Amino acid sequence: MAQDVIYARVSPALKEATDAYATRQGVTLTAAVTDLLERGLVAASDNRSVDQLDARLRTAEAQLATLAAFAERADHRIGDCPKCGKEITGRDLLAVGSCPHCGRALSELIVPSNPKNTLDQREALMLVGALGAVLAVAYLASKK
Repeated sequence: MAQDVIYARVSPALKEATDAYATRQGVTLTAAVTDLLERGLVAASDNRSVDQLDARLRTAEAQLATLAAFAERADHRIGDCPKCGKEITGRDLLAVGSCPHCGRALSELIVPSNPKNTLDQREALMLVGALGAVLAVAYLASKK
């Protein structure tokens, strides 16, 4: 197999570091330089991939923060069950759909004209706003 030669001048510190690497690896100086050069070229070509992964990580972190904010909001008390009178949360209303204490369906609480409505409208609106943010993040993430 034919091999090409590269002549290069390097600083004394780089030469010493390369010699030390060759000794630690138990290879010749030529093999060490070849290995390090190949690794450097791979790292340089992968730099774009690293930048893309970093951007994706930042997006995922933002999405996670949005979901965490929604999950926290969903744990807030938003009213009382019309049947048993015990506290219900946004999670009970939107995710589960029933009272965790008596099992009654909570869909009737969403209708504002219901005289038994114990839903805190402000908390419900905050929860719906947080849900909107989650949906917007999910939509934007699906476009990438």
